[in-house]
Amino acid sequence: MVAEPEGVFTSEAVDAVTAVLQALALPLRLRIVLDILDREATAADLADRLDVGYGTLAQHLRHLRLAGLVHRRRAGSHVRYVAAPSTAVLVRAILTQVAPEAGSGAPISGARPRH
Repeated sequence: MVAEPEGVFTSEAVDAVTAVLQALALPLRLRIVLDILDREATAADLADRLDVGYGTLAQHLRHLRLAGLVHRRRAGSHVRYVAAPSTAVLVRAILTQVAPEAGSGAPISGARPRH
């Protein structure tokens, strides 16, 4: 019997990582996560800030929730969304590696500038 080398991941771990990367692979989903890294928002807030239809936004929020990247919290009659703490760490680490200029003092935001 051959022992697995140290650092080899199980197929379940690889599947979990793949699901997270797929959830973040679409620009709109990444912008959603960036928008709620440090603040909660309703779907209506996000739709307005990201200039996207509510139905489209709801579909993407569902994918992010299923991947464990976003949590929702009921506040009275509203549902508020926030990035999971581990998501904030992950996204900031990716941005630091891939786009170091994003950490140059400018706030990271998913919202598009309005002209």
